[in-house]
Amino acid sequence: IDIRIGRNDQSGRIEIYGAIGSRASVRKEDGKVIIRLPGQQKPDLGDLRSHPPIGISNADVRTDPRATELVLTVQQGYDTHFGRADGAVFVQIDPHDHPATTTTPKPDQPITVNLQQLLAGKAADAKAPAAAAAPRLPVVALDVEDNGDGKDIAFPFDGPVASAVFRRGDAIWIVFDSEVDLRLPVELKDGTTVQDVQWTHNDGFTAMRITAPSTGSLSVQNDGLVWRVRLGGRPLTDQTTDVAITRDDSSGAPSLNVNLAGATRVAWIRDPSVGDRMAITCARGPIKNLKSARTTLEATLASTAQGVVVEHMAPDVKVVLDGDLISVTRPDGLTLSPLNPNAKPDDSKLEYKNALYPSTVNADWSAKPEEGFLARYSELQSAAADEAQGGANAPTKARLALARFLVGQGMSYEAQGMLDLIVRQSARALDDPQVRGLRVIAKMMTGRFTDAQSDLSSPSLATDPAARLWASYAEAKTGHFADAVKDFKAGSKALESMPVAWKMKLAAAAAYAALQTRDLKTADGLITYAVNQDGPPLEKLAAYLIDAQIIEAMGDKSRALGVYEAVSRASEDRIAAPALMHAAMLRFQLGRAKAPETLAALDSLRYRWRGDDTELQIISSMGEIYLSLGRYREALEVLKTAGQQFGDKPQAAQIQTSLNQAFRNLFLGGMADGMQPVEALGLFNDFRDLTPLGADGDEMVRRIVRRLVDVDLLDQAGALLQYQIDNRLQGVAKASVASDLAAIYLMDRDPQKALQALWNTRTTLLPKAVMQERRVLEARALVELGQPDKALDALGNDVSPDGSDVRADIYWAQKDWGKAAAVLEKQLGDRYKTDKPLALADEGRLIRAGVAFSLLKDQASLTRLNER
Repeated sequence: IDIRIGRNDQSGRIEIYGAIGSRASVRKEDGKVIIRLPGQQKPDLGDLRSHPPIGISNADVRTDPRATELVLTVQQGYDTHFGRADGAVFVQIDPHDHPATTTTPKPDQPITVNLQQLLAGKAADAKAPAAAAAPRLPVVALDVEDNGDGKDIAFPFDGPVASAVFRRGDAIWIVFDSEVDLRLPVELKDGTTVQDVQWTHNDGFTAMRITAPSTGSLSVQNDGLVWRVRLGGRPLTDQTTDVAITRDDSSGAPSLNVNLAGATRVAWIRDPSVGDRMAITCARGPIKNLKSARTTLEATLASTAQGVVVEHMAPDVKVVLDGDLISVTRPDGLTLSPLNPNAKPDDSKLEYKNALYPSTVNADWSAKPEEGFLARYSELQSAAADEAQGGANAPTKARLALARFLVGQGMSYEAQGMLDLIVRQSARALDDPQVRGLRVIAKMMTGRFTDAQSDLSSPSLATDPAARLWASYAEAKTGHFADAVKDFKAGSKALESMPVAWKMKLAAAAAYAALQTRDLKTADGLITYAVNQDGPPLEKLAAYLIDAQIIEAMGDKSRALGVYEAVSRASEDRIAAPALMHAAMLRFQLGRAKAPETLAALDSLRYRWRGDDTELQIISSMGEIYLSLGRYREALEVLKTAGQQFGDKPQAAQIQTSLNQAFRNLFLGGMADGMQPVEALGLFNDFRDLTPLGADGDEMVRRIVRRLVDVDLLDQAGALLQYQIDNRLQGVAKASVASDLAAIYLMDRDPQKALQALWNTRTTLLPKAVMQERRVLEARALVELGQPDKALDALGNDVSPDGSDVRADIYWAQKDWGKAAAVLEKQLGDRYKTDKPLALADEGRLIRAGVAFSLLKDQASLTRLNER
């Protein structure tokens, strides 16, 4: 829905264009202006709500089963008026003291008639005379007579008036270019010839809609100041002139010209029974009609009894009146049949001529053939088929001519198919630079940038500078920015041979690539070239989008924000969505928007425009904001989607790096230390595939396990280590982590599982420290299982502190006090020679050694311990 907003210090204006706008209606209700849009719509009111025009305090949306209503709250001290212009509905907001704007257009401007209340205004409504209080309108009392087969209706005016009369379905329309107060006699509506009547006046017109059987005839007669309309029966007069319709190709965009003598104004009227709009041109007498309708794909000139009516129009069709000449046209021209359907194409235009640079696009290729598309296509196709009969050694000129024609007419997929057939029939065609060049063009226009590399790298295009331009474009689109800048410079001399739209696209893509390589000087020069081209408006907006990014990179963020906001109003989301994304981030960085507001804006854009670099940038920006807020889960979730959807893009690799780094910072850098252990475990489990291999991954898991053990969450700690063993680790790392798992099982008093963890991960060539740790754990598990002899066998000759502790425990359990005391005293070593206090573990060993010597009644040993 194309909503446009005008703002200044004194007044404001809101316009709704397009197919929805052309079918909208406006009314006032309790100090509010209601714009009713047909169907269930979702208008984007972000700009209207954040920057409303003067006089509007609020904008809201409400719906019912048939329509969507845009509700505008008008501030006190302001007046509104509304209407239509150029197929758009508008609301004008002015202060009370603002000079009233006349609603009567100039004679050469289209006039709109508001038929909102048409169906409600009944002819027999007794309240009608009291309804008009404001300026008194001329009264026209209708004179109705029965002619035997129908009715004659006379409209006597006080002055000359133009009219248009025509039938549409079961309704007869009678339109005059003057506002009058019609007085309808009761005999007009008889239920047979005339079943119903509605009429209205507005904007300098009066329109009447009569429901009548479609089988009756319709004729019109003008007697000076009196217009007569006959429904049924013989025609009122045979003296009618059929309006002349001619084709106009002088501007390059085909249009239809209608010569209507005495034409006055064009009224844009919406048919309440159909919902579409009509352009009705009234004319003064004598009678001028169009007996047979003329239909094109975009508009229809309906048959009329008087005047001219254009209906069934595409949204961009324009009807312009200049004197007696009515022009029916559209920006790209109407689709009309060839001037001479039987004309043969000029053979010189069918001939394929080699381009100066094989991969250059010629602007003339897109021109519409004078003889018509089908005639040109048929001839080219016939010539290509005849040529292909020659086999592998046949020339390729005719088939290349067909492929070039298809490229020019926007049928690049079909052109690529034609070129593939040439190569399939003769592999030698790949040595022809003309074939390679057209293949490059067709693939570029269908977005197959990677596939085009095989053609671009062909030796046959090595001397073609235009091929370097295409290579630059493809590299910019696929993220190889340094190569893109280099190739653009190599092919720059071919740039001026390209059509203006492609000049802008190629230069803008190279500017973006230079921006990504931080070559701001080159980027600024290229984008200046692009925006100064007189090309299509949308391409210019796309160039301005890149220009804003360059301005932002240069440090002028406020100016860049203004450009982004201007570009964000583009009619195509491929341009508007990235502009909105950059604008949202800049407002956040400049402190003009808070994080929740920015995240909401980015999240909505994420689903509005998907599948390219814009979505990747949105994902990256959202991840950064989530991390800054400490919302780690949301950050990881949004960043992870980039790798799932865009794994083949270089930018996705950067986001994957950011994702991995965020995970490292959480579980290695200490960012997750402030989380509850269970919460940290849940986060780790949900993203455990991000765990790095090697020492960092092992350390990450150990840190989480230690936190779980500290709060006695032994089952969760064991499950985490078991997953690592089963799915991620091999060799030494697996054996080392299994040792940690066995220790946890021992703390959980499950020695059997501890043994299984150790035995299932047995391997050779382990480091001495790992082997020693595993022996100690195995021995301790065997002790707890009541197998001390096997525990001693497992320890072997281990005399390490941990091994000695286990050995002492075994002897203690066997009540072998002598051996236990000897091991414990040996562990104490020469500690008695230092003045430092004993460590807690050594205190325990000293006490246990003393107990053992006491049980042995070894007084000498007790004395020795005491003296030390």
